[in-house]
Amino acid sequence: MDTFDRLVTGNEIFRGRTRGVGVLDPATVQAYGVSGPIARASGVDFDLRRDEPYLAYGELQDTLQVVTRTDGDCLARFEVLLEQAHNSLDLADACLDRLADLPPGPVNQRLPKVLKAPEGATYAWTENPLGLNGYYLVSKGEKTPYRLKLRSASFNNIQALTELLPGTLVADMVAILGSFFFVVGDIDK
Repeated sequence: MDTFDRLVTGNEIFRGRTRGVGVLDPATVQAYGVSGPIARASGVDFDLRRDEPYLAYGELQDTLQVVTRTDGDCLARFEVLLEQAHNSLDLADACLDRLADLPPGPVNQRLPKVLKAPEGATYAWTENPLGLNGYYLVSKGEKTPYRLKLRSASFNNIQALTELLPGTLVADMVAILGSFFFVVGDIDK
């Protein structure tokens, strides 16, 4: 990671080509439902792992760092993602330390061959590396859900490009698209 830090963030040309380019303000972030490092680079300080902890995140609050910037430009988005990657390595190390402290023995759990979701509707959300994923599940109590709707981070995040791309230079467009870190499979709905 230190090599990437030196190669990219220490590069004067990279910093010059990304600073002040593709500025996304907090109002636009909220209007489009942008989340994750893109939102945090615009000063929107929200991270489910801290704000509504799930799984083991409640036990990792001493290691978890929510990185924010206020510039909202391509450089800020990259810096947030890079620092988030550093923190992810710290979280992985903390989990390994906790695993090492577990008593020896099997950790297998017997599960039924078929899991049936209870009848009704539920919504859950998680923080993924690119933002919020939401899951809406409707079940009639059968083996397969009646309806499942996934809200991916990339799908919402990419919508904000309609505000940023009109009138930009092609060179700036490349930097803006690169700083949105989207997954094409997530936006193909």
